[in-house]
Amino acid sequence: MLKKILLFSVLALLVLSASSNAQMRMSPSGRAKQLAEQLSLNADQTKKVEVIFTNSQNKTEQIMGKDGFGNGENRDKMMKIREDTNNEVMKILNDKQKSEFKKIIEEQRKRMEERSQNRMN
Repeated sequence: MLKKILLFSVLALLVLSASSNAQMRMSPSGRAKQLAEQLSLNADQTKKVEVIFTNSQNKTEQIMGKDGFGNGENRDKMMKIREDTNNEVMKILNDKQKSEFKKIIEEQRKRMEERSQNRMN
């Protein structure tokens, strides 16, 4: 049981770290543009997504600027920001876009798990 908890914690840390690093490389406007292309967002949706991503990045930078990512409390905060961001994006999508966005999130999660597994080997 303890091994599973430890493994999950390490996995969560790696997933969040990798996704955070990848997202930080792309600006909020770049991320919004990419999502607009993936989900066929209209101009209003794209603007709203950019605002959501900007707010998310600002929150992330505040956490990273304080103590870095090293402790569990910051990891939990980062995971919460990511979850909140995804939920905010979901609110502005239509049903078809929501379905596609869920697939994108799941694909990202799988890629992160694969990277995590590769790092452990």
